[in-house]
Amino acid sequence: MKKLLILLLAAAVLSGCAIIRKPAETEAGVVDAAAWAEHRQALTDFDVWSLQGRVATGQLLGWTGNLSWRQQGETFDVRLSGPLGAGGFRAQGSLEDSVVIQTKDERFVTTEPDALVERTLGWTFPLEPLRFWARGLPAPGDYDRISVNAQGRMISLEQNGWALSLPEYVEPENMPAVPRRIVLDNGETRIRLVVDRWFNVDGVSGAN
Repeated sequence: MKKLLILLLAAAVLSGCAIIRKPAETEAGVVDAAAWAEHRQALTDFDVWSLQGRVATGQLLGWTGNLSWRQQGETFDVRLSGPLGAGGFRAQGSLEDSVVIQTKDERFVTTEPDALVERTLGWTFPLEPLRFWARGLPAPGDYDRISVNAQGRMISLEQNGWALSLPEYVEPENMPAVPRRIVLDNGETRIRLVVDRWFNVDGVSGAN
């Protein structure tokens, strides 16, 4: 009986240790939860930045142009321009307040910039969530699926009706690793974004 009691106590202790040491459940699609948490926080803190890049759509009559994006907290200044400056727009403001959309011929003030940009371009450009996606972050709110590699970098995401692929990152000096290429697809519009330069708050440029 004494031997049985000792065995039962030992089993209880081992069981308790197993519960204490049980690792926290990780999110589906995330290889290393700690690496993702660390990188995600670094990207969240990286909220004053700018980039220069190129955009192309995969439509039958594809569109190509240049993208310039400056972000300071909640405030942004985005310019998308086609060949010779045609067919684009400039958006300035904050999604917390209102956004001014300027085209070659018109000027609008709106609280729903994505709808207005779509009307201007004739195709969908996800202005609101792209300030997060461009850094390699999910936009606020729920998402359907995510894939994060062992380095804590998001390599694919399904959110707001868009499927994203982020196949290449760069590591500019004094900045967290950020995407070099992003492909976005909502079933109707396929957008390829290539970032040529990243800049941080101090104006330091990151090579492509």
